[in-house]
Amino acid sequence: MSIPPTVVEIATASLMVIVLLADLLSPRSKTPVWACFLAGSAVILALAVAARGDLLLFGGSYAADDLSWLSKIVIVIGTGLAGALSMASRSEAASAVPVKQKYHGAYAALLLAAAVGMMVLVSSRELVTLYVGLETSAVSLYGLAALAKKDDLSLEAGIKYLVIGALSSGVLLYGLALVYTATGSTSLDGIRSALAGHAPVPIVVAGILLVLLGVGFKLSMVPMHVWAPDVYQGAPTPVSAFISVVSKSAGFVFAIRLFSVAFVDLRSWWEPFVMGGAVLTMTVGNLAAIPQASAKRLLAYSSISQAGYLLVGFLGTSSSAASSVLFYLFVYTLTNVAAFGAVIAFSSATGSDRLEDYNGLARRDPVLALVFTFALLSLAGIPPLGGFIGKLYLFSAAMEQGYLWLVVVAALNSVVSLYYYLLVLRRMYIAESPAGAGPLKVAFPVKAVLLFTTVGVFWLGILPGSLMRILSEVSTRVFP
Repeated sequence: MSIPPTVVEIATASLMVIVLLADLLSPRSKTPVWACFLAGSAVILALAVAARGDLLLFGGSYAADDLSWLSKIVIVIGTGLAGALSMASRSEAASAVPVKQKYHGAYAALLLAAAVGMMVLVSSRELVTLYVGLETSAVSLYGLAALAKKDDLSLEAGIKYLVIGALSSGVLLYGLALVYTATGSTSLDGIRSALAGHAPVPIVVAGILLVLLGVGFKLSMVPMHVWAPDVYQGAPTPVSAFISVVSKSAGFVFAIRLFSVAFVDLRSWWEPFVMGGAVLTMTVGNLAAIPQASAKRLLAYSSISQAGYLLVGFLGTSSSAASSVLFYLFVYTLTNVAAFGAVIAFSSATGSDRLEDYNGLARRDPVLALVFTFALLSLAGIPPLGGFIGKLYLFSAAMEQGYLWLVVVAALNSVVSLYYYLLVLRRMYIAESPAGAGPLKVAFPVKAVLLFTTVGVFWLGILPGSLMRILSEVSTRVFP
């Protein structure tokens, strides 16, 4: 019996209701909330893997195809891991999740609401549906960033995220309106048909550039990146991890849908802007990460630079870009969750986010230091970790289009990123531990997440072929 592809969205929305009911029935304990969340996430992941199909709904505006199938798997994995990390808090003062117990039901429900919005986003083939999915996820993320109501940084993060997000949504909506005005269609296929064989008029070019800026906010692409460092630092750390991996993954699939379907015939017009954005995003992200004193801000700028690498792969042909970007999104999800998981473990035990407090971590907790090391080296692209293979696929996709110079710039930026990652490793392995520092206690859910993600990063680095074959097949079918 085949499983309808849309069952994943329905199951996720149903789990959101179940979580809220669990919170209502057990107001004095957060355990039932997260037990329902994790058990439900495991069931939804099984459904997502099994619900592979090819189906168009609502007059072709909603597609349950292979691209949305893989994207939903990434979204469910990232959401489940963020939920597992959220169980790590033990006290209000030194918690990685400084959210009051009475808000945990709302917290879990908002994670799931954001996931539903992203699922709608990656399945949409029509501008209005795309925008509805985008705003559903965005509004949920604004609430998540500001949910630690007694934390000034969290409130500041939520307000900044809301203001800049509202601005970017307005820019995106205006761009989509210009495209609709010029083409008379909100369907991605209809827009492509209207633009095919015609020289682009100024209103279309302006619309595409505004759309690129709006999408750039979702991807934290320079110059639309200014929200990321403050939001990552102020939001509860699992929320920062969720935004950095799940939101960015959905954003890139959104970009693939738009630019590889609707605007593919105007590639020569938007490609130079994507190239410029890739160079600026890699360079600004890496250079700004070097002087950071906060682990979360360092990972924020690291995430910005990673978006630049993904933009390099995005410039390949439609099928090669989709396969290379999707592979890197799988790698990036596991790697960045591992990095944020290590930060959560450390901050839960010490109450500190400062890099100087990581001094001597290898002597206090060798396993945690080793996991953090693997995550950082994977982000830098060091073999045999998944980040190396992921970057290899991204750069190969760009070279197919003849962008050797851009690949050289990306490789040089990888060297810069290795420098500040090594600064963190130097603190952990060479610097002396702070006076009175003892062993760390790491919560079991965090240990489980760190083990899962580390094994996944090594597996994708050593045996990438099985996943890449599926991704190549999917990309060829979606973008023949």
